[in-house]
Amino acid sequence: MTFNIIGSILPEVTIAIAICIVILVNSLVRNASVTLIHSLVLFFLSFALFLSFVSLELPDSNIFEGHYVIDAFGTNLKIIALIAAIFVHLTSIKSKQNIKNEIFLIQLFATLGVMILCSAHNLLTVYLGLETLTLSMYGIVASNRNSIEATESAMKFFILGAIASAIFLYGVSILYGVTGTLSLDLIENSKLLDSLEMRIAVAFMACGIIFKFGAFPFHSWVPDSYQGSNTTAAIYISSVPKIGAFALIARLFLDSLNAISDFWSILILSAGLLSIIIGNMIALVQVNLRRMLAYSAIGHIGFVLLSFSIVNPNGVSASMTYLIMYLIMTIAVFALIESIASEDHQHIELGDLKGLSKSHPLIAFMLLFCMFSMVGIPPFIGFYAKWIVLSELVNNDMIWFALIGVTMSVIAAYYYLRVVWFMYFENNDQDIENKGVINTQSITSIMISAMLLLIGLYPSPVIDYTRRIISSFLLID
Repeated sequence: MTFNIIGSILPEVTIAIAICIVILVNSLVRNASVTLIHSLVLFFLSFALFLSFVSLELPDSNIFEGHYVIDAFGTNLKIIALIAAIFVHLTSIKSKQNIKNEIFLIQLFATLGVMILCSAHNLLTVYLGLETLTLSMYGIVASNRNSIEATESAMKFFILGAIASAIFLYGVSILYGVTGTLSLDLIENSKLLDSLEMRIAVAFMACGIIFKFGAFPFHSWVPDSYQGSNTTAAIYISSVPKIGAFALIARLFLDSLNAISDFWSILILSAGLLSIIIGNMIALVQVNLRRMLAYSAIGHIGFVLLSFSIVNPNGVSASMTYLIMYLIMTIAVFALIESIASEDHQHIELGDLKGLSKSHPLIAFMLLFCMFSMVGIPPFIGFYAKWIVLSELVNNDMIWFALIGVTMSVIAAYYYLRVVWFMYFENNDQDIENKGVINTQSITSIMISAMLLLIGLYPSPVIDYTRRIISSFLLID
């Protein structure tokens, strides 16, 4: 029995062992090189990914007295999170940027938090995973210790995050008072599920989850964190934690609180719709590239939440499909920014992209791919992501919401294509340092960018993959 339990959580155990080893190496090896730590982290992430694929063959099971569940849904989300984390690490090595070893350690903690959220089946375990992830994100944002901006961003994030965690925990306490349990299985069977107190609890917990997504109205930490942190940190916080938030919202709302979906779906729908509108409208006036991408990310998360609020298998699978495609787009665009940024020029303004097509033609071309994909121009993956979500909205008689989504996508085209304009149609007054493209980080960036077109030309595997996962999760034949 003990062997079966350990076998089912081997991916998490691997990450925990990696954390211990990285701490020991940093302590015992004086001036341990970034390359050594980076290689260790990459090895353990890859090994955990391999073990996650192996665990797909295991039968579904509840372990630790129902606090932790091993199923296809959670395991597949772990696989997506680990793949995203690996790509983030592959794009994090730079020839001139001074990366501290600690950031890799903190990212391991954050990844472990995401993996716990993917399988948590008790609100105590949920909170453990949530705080492991959140506290790690504070450290990731503050990892650029030489930047006052990073410290300020981390402090704002910490204060807002503490408030959001307290709100979520208060909701959990109300829920426990109503149902007398923290088990997601037992909550589902509670006779008081439709009571006023339960709805208040759900509203508080929804606020905490929306904060983790970085959606409106709990989005103010997103632009500051993206701009204040170094690019490596920005790539991570913009991608991997979103998977944990999706796992949490699915486990809690679809699994345990599906009986009152008429209530929480309105909350998610409102947050998603306002995120699309506010995110895209504010992005229009941004001149800093990272802040523009931050507000753009708020808009993209709005599409994820909007589709999730449909509360049927097709809507939720469309939400997950959009999330996966958003992760690819986000990692690609930040990795390309990392390729052209120098140590003393991390915060790129739109004007800094002038003439990029001449100084860095391949990087500019791949960045063009990213912008076209984020706009939703076929045949890039962004088109299919938005098409699937908008189609589901129309199919469920939410035509007005679909029209708002289309309108905001057209508005978003302005600030995305403005990046293309600066790269290809403006003269370069001052070149960004030309670092070339023949290194691991740049090659990885180009590979991820190429995926935008390749998956766009043949999106069926991703779409079918998410439908299988959601169908198995909702026990639909």
